[in-house]
Amino acid sequence: MPYIHATIAKKVNEDLKHKLQMALGTQITAIPEKNISNTVITINDGITMYKNGEPLDGAFLDIRLFKSSPEDAKKAYAGKVFAIMEEVLGIPPAYVQINYTEMPIWASGGNFMT
Repeated sequence: MPYIHATIAKKVNEDLKHKLQMALGTQITAIPEKNISNTVITINDGITMYKNGEPLDGAFLDIRLFKSSPEDAKKAYAGKVFAIMEEVLGIPPAYVQINYTEMPIWASGGNFMT
């Protein structure tokens, strides 16, 4: 039950948003037991970002996972995300930040899971 929140500096049209969410969702299978059907993706674009006191035309992805996942799988997915951001939005990996948060508790679809 992943949740991916993508914050992007540039404004993105609906076609690119759709392409981005499809790519992020289909490639999440790099992490065991994760797939597009159990992933929620939000895209927040047109956001002012700074790094080192200067404007940054980049992206930050907050990826939340239910329970822990193998490090090599998260690394593989990060590589896919870097490639997706460059291919779909033209944002080079140097301007993309990703974090993973593994949650021991998750509630979804009326269920409370531990």
